[in-house]
Parts: sequence; structure tokens; C-alpha cells
Amino acid sequence: MRAGWVCAWLLLAAGCGNDVAEALCDGGTRLAREGRHEEAVPAIAKCLGQTGLSDMTRAHALQSRAWSHSNLSQHALALADQEAAFKLRPAKDHREFINYAVYLRQAGRHDQSLYAVLSAERAEGGSRPSMMTQYHKGWALSGLGRYKEAVEAFTEGIPAQPDYAYVYWRRGLAHEALGNKELAARDFERCAQLLIDKREVAAAGEVLPALREKLAQYGLDKRLPI
Repeated sequence: MRAGWVCAWLLLAAGCGNDVAEALCDGGTRLAREGRHEEAVPAIAKCLGQTGLSDMTRAHALQSRAWSHSNLSQHALALADQEAAFKLRPAKDHREFINYAVYLRQAGRHDQSLYAVLSAERAEGGSRPSMMTQYHKGWALSGLGRYKEAVEAFTEGIPAQPDYAYVYWRRGLAHEALGNKELAARDFERCAQLLIDKREVAAAGEVLPALREKLAQYGLDKRLPI
């Protein structure tokens, strides 16, 4: 999971034979999986224009293109592809629901994003909540202004992955929105320290400048220069 995006989970095209059409889809999906999104979108469009594709292959290709659209900030297109994939093959795996939740959140549809995360929770099962579901649940709740519940969700996910820096960033923001400045400062500090310890500062992306501002605001920037 990167800084708050989805933990991209791209389905591999299953059952592809030597057929040219399905080989095109496999190639486009591979481009998306490798992060070559500008190449993946036209490649998958070409694949989807072929006849004779199975519903499974078409759904996989649509999900892969949805991920690429999302990474290119084409949020409406990402949603359209993901929903088209679901019509061909209803979601079963919790990670599919999480991807859908991310696309909905990126489009500003936080209530529907939360509903998708709750579907992921049900699909995931098990007695121990995962960081993936709780992180995105907390983010969706924050988007709805339900900060107390967001803090609870982030906190519930931490035992599964206590070294995931970005959960402390988002929980810190939720604490701050509730007026809990001391708890917010602790979480921002923890986030920065983990990024330093894991040598992930350069990979923090758009979170980095915002985190630097918070560290300065709380007088932590001298001790944690990032």
C-alpha cells in the first residue's frame, strides 16, 4: 500500500490461450501491473476491441485499465471500467472491493466508498482485521467527517501492520480534526520516524510536503528532518 492509494491488486488474466485477442489483453494487463499506465490504457483498449474474449478475460482487462486510469487521475474512467468489470464478473475478493472503494473516494463519493470498504470487510472474513481494509475504512470515514470512527478504524488495523507509516499520518489528521493535538503530534512523529527508518522518505509522494508542514507546526522538524 502506497501513501494512501490502493494497494493495487491487479488480477492476472486467467485462462489465456494462444489466441491473439487474449494475448493482447495479457500484454495490456502486464503493462498496468508494471506501472506503465500511459501504455497500458491504449493497449487494453485495443484488446477490448477484439471479438471472442471470454467474460473473465474482459473483466480482468477492465480492472487493469481501471487501475491505470486511477493512476493517471482519470477517476470517472476508472470507475466506469471497474463497474463494467463487476457486471461481467461480480466481485468476490476483498481486494476488488478495496480498489473500487479507492476509485469512489478519488471521485469524491465518500459514502459509497465506505459502503465498498464494508463489503471488503465482509468478503475478507477472519477474526483479525487487516490493515488494508481498516486503513481505507478510516480514510472513507474521514472523508465523511466521522473522525472518531476513523481513529477507531485506523487503530484497529495497526496490530496487523504496525510499521505502515501512512496509517499514522491519516490517524494524526483525524486526531487533529477532533482537537486532539497531542495525539496528532505523536502520530505525525511516528509516521516520519518510520519513513526515515525504512528509507521511504523519497517515496512518500504528495504526503511528504504536508507531513513536513505538520512537523514544523508541532516543533518536530528539527529532530525529524525529512
